Amino acid sequence: MKRAFLFSALLLFTFSGCEKEENPDTSGEATLTSDRFLEGSTYSIYGFSFEQGKVIKYNPAGEGIIPDFFILPKTEAGGQPDGALLDSPNQSKSFSLTAEFRDSSLALQYFNYYNNIIDSNYVSLANPLEKNQVWTFRTSANKFGKILIKDVKAFVKDTENYAETTFLWEFQPNGTSKFK
Repeated sequence: MKRAFLFSALLLFTFSGCEKEENPDTSGEATLTSDRFLEGSTYSIYGFSFEQGKVIKYNPAGEGIIPDFFILPKTEAGGQPDGALLDSPNQSKSFSLTAEFRDSSLALQYFNYYNNIIDSNYVSLANPLEKNQVWTFRTSANKFGKILIKDVKAFVKDTENYAETTFLWEFQPNGTSKFK
């Protein structure tokens, strides 16, 4: 009896210490900035990864997870920021402007009901990036994500041109062109 109790306690202790591996989110809201910071002799930036379901740190000269896209400030001829764009390190045409709206409630409604990916007209940059746009993104693994731009900011921050966007996103991890 004592041996059975000891064995049960040991099993309970062993399995309670195991961490359950969680799957990344497949939808949510994120804010992405063009902040860059020096790590060693190179700069890192933040990018968004659909596979990870979050904003991640990215150093183009380093190793690690490569984000699907990152944000950059656009500048006018005089060097002042006048908007933002999304770029992708995957070197292919990944962005497709699916729809744009003047009203945020119509943009959200479209985003929520846009479940069958329109797989055409891809470009290298999401440019210009503006509020109430819905973009389709094709990853380098030919999987699909969609984003709804909720807000875009561009200004000078600490003497550097800066851009920021807040967006809703959804990812289809199985590679089909149909969400949900």
